[in-house]
Amino acid sequence: MILLQSLREEYSASSSTILLETVLQLLVEQLTKLSHSGFFADDLDVYVKHLCANVQALQNKLTEQGSDLLLISQVVDSVWRATQFLAGTTSNKVPYEFTYLLREVLVDWQLGDTIVTTSLHQAPDFTCQPADMAPNVLLKGLGMEQLSEQGQLVQMGMPEIFQHMPLLCTPLYHEVGHFVEARYKIVKGLLTSQYDKAIELLPDIKVFNDKSRRESAVLAHITEHFCDLVAASYVGACVSDYIIQWDRNPSFRETHPSADSRAEVTQAFLRGVSNPIVDMLKEAVELSGVTLRLAPRYEMPDVATCFNDVRPMTVKSIAQLHGLLPAADEYLKTILDEDASLMGHNIASVPRAKRARLVNDLVEKSIRSFMITKAWHEPLDQSAAS
Repeated sequence: MILLQSLREEYSASSSTILLETVLQLLVEQLTKLSHSGFFADDLDVYVKHLCANVQALQNKLTEQGSDLLLISQVVDSVWRATQFLAGTTSNKVPYEFTYLLREVLVDWQLGDTIVTTSLHQAPDFTCQPADMAPNVLLKGLGMEQLSEQGQLVQMGMPEIFQHMPLLCTPLYHEVGHFVEARYKIVKGLLTSQYDKAIELLPDIKVFNDKSRRESAVLAHITEHFCDLVAASYVGACVSDYIIQWDRNPSFRETHPSADSRAEVTQAFLRGVSNPIVDMLKEAVELSGVTLRLAPRYEMPDVATCFNDVRPMTVKSIAQLHGLLPAADEYLKTILDEDASLMGHNIASVPRAKRARLVNDLVEKSIRSFMITKAWHEPLDQSAAS
């Protein structure tokens, strides 16, 4: 926050205190409102209450003689960002069903302590941004180490017009891949020992004569391939249909491989055929210490029987839940291209222009049904065990 970063020693103690006191009071009021709002997940409720308590502790710190105002301001900056992330998650516009899928991916990658928030924006972009908390050394200096122990807050951002279009939101699986890389440094670790091999697999990179640009491009390209494969592990061909297509500049550039290159690598992964980039990334994941392996983790259910009748389907597992997306993607292609096969089914009466929205709606309802059933059975299982 520019406002808080502008605090300097030349400001008088009284003016700096007034600024911090005011900001903290506003944050307390905002967090108090949030604590009375309904959240999609219990961990968000816990996080908000804990954050509110720590803001009140910061207020008390300000009253102490000789308080380090600059240190406090840095922690306030973190709390402000976290509050910003949380504020958008109470809206009834939030696509809870898709957020549920992303949380399951994070659990797979041993990142279950991640607390997912969402943001709907007007820009045509997908993002996954961590709300970086102040460094532990700063929190420790204020006796607030426990603030970083509540889990890492992450905001998934998507275009608002896609809020009820789960097939169009599949690029967020790719963004989760970037978060996985940020946490585990799988690609960075790979390139420390296999940089020469990597650059041989990326012939386009050789156009960069400058060493630093070339190294940056190698890291960016291998990372993009890694994120594509993370996404493909869960949503299969949706990577080509929605994620790679969403890259509005499909040609090779410093930050991204060409769309053709990305599609080739992803398709090799999904077909189970040998590909040097796929093989290298699989090995990197194995050597990273993560128990998960880079392999398809979805099961495509038969959606046609239910969707032809314009009703949600019953999903039986998490693997099917992810596989619902590529299965629905295939089904949508079929009903947009083949009218004859739809004769005698309810879906045939739906105008072609409305079929994409309808299929997305059925996907969303199928996910929601799974969530409700799972939430219902878990308390019953716990009661039976007690």
